Amino acid sequence: MTIKYLGKCLLVEEKGKKIIVIGDLHFGFEESLNKAGVFVSRKMFEEMIEELDRVFAKIGGVDEVVLLGDVKHEFGEIMRQEWKDTIDLFEYLEGKMKKEGKITIVKGNHDAILEPIANEGKKVELRDYYCVGETCFLHGHRDFEEIHNKEFKVWVMGHVHPAVKISDGVKIEKYKCFLTGKFEGKKIIIVPSFLDYSEGTDPRENYVELPWKFALERFDVKIIGENLEVLDFGKLEEI
Repeated sequence: MTIKYLGKCLLVEEKGKKIIVIGDLHFGFEESLNKAGVFVSRKMFEEMIEELDRVFAKIGGVDEVVLLGDVKHEFGEIMRQEWKDTIDLFEYLEGKMKKEGKITIVKGNHDAILEPIANEGKKVELRDYYCVGETCFLHGHRDFEEIHNKEFKVWVMGHVHPAVKISDGVKIEKYKCFLTGKFEGKKIIIVPSFLDYSEGTDPRENYVELPWKFALERFDVKIIGENLEVLDFGKLEEI
């Protein structure tokens, strides 16, 4: 099993399969802002596809795609933008997979009524968690007894939207990042949100509620750079 960091995505090669992993998308975020009286242009989907084009240009076709939950943004309804963008993403991803490929969505806390959209996808499976070989994919807001099995060595999750603030002594900027660490002998990889309109949350400043007692301050930080580059920045507690 090998894991490669590609921009905000992961490429996991497990049991002969190439699996591309995409974190929280939050389709409908712009429409939600518009309804609240905050007017932003709706270019998020186009920008996401442009970034995914760069990812697939580098890795070619894949066997599977895993979406780490919170595909949609609104909790209690399906907004028009959520429906359209999610269906369009399914069609896009189906064109990047091998013929026998599939899209697996692990349900996030925002995905309570995602089934009607997921049912529109030709190769879409909706699960609470998904394990392949030694790797388990989950959103991160719920625990499952099965994922603690010793045969699983890696947990890959979203939910946290990790980002870190970096200061050069004059200004402070926030960057999306991966957080990687250990828990119960397993490797934990927390994937950043794919949503560009929000950088995310710095765990040093905001309490992150999770079902497990991760020592996030001792996790390694991998900051998203330019051109799909991912940079090692050491331990969170040392930044």
